[in-house]
Amino acid sequence: MHHDPKQLMRTYLEEVVNNGQLDLIDELAHRDVVDEANQAFNGPPGRAGLVAHVKGFRRNIDALDITITRIVGDDTTVMSWWSFTGIHAGPWLGQPPTNRPITGTVFSFFDLVDGRISRYQLWLHAGFDDPIVFDTSTPYK
Repeated sequence: MHHDPKQLMRTYLEEVVNNGQLDLIDELAHRDVVDEANQAFNGPPGRAGLVAHVKGFRRNIDALDITITRIVGDDTTVMSWWSFTGIHAGPWLGQPPTNRPITGTVFSFFDLVDGRISRYQLWLHAGFDDPIVFDTSTPYK
């Protein structure tokens, strides 16, 4: 299945992450997708890991609202600059819940094979009292 790379990213962010349509992951990602953020927290491999990543984010950030600033890419790589607001309602990134508003800026990177996500990396700056920067990026060869 081949997806337009920019539309794939938009669908992932708007429908999967923001609206919780986790069933779309089967269509958007390869079975053995590598989600580096999920791996950093010893989550399950493949699509199950990407599902766990999104579920955890949605569970711990209540009243989630995502704004996409920009999406750029080609047939093999796509990147989105996006932000979110919500309520920090559960433990997330090693921080106990504050039940206070939280904001974050994220750069998400997908490597694509045959129009589907094969690798997911991100850079995140989350607005806790002491901001956290989470970076799964590694240099490309």
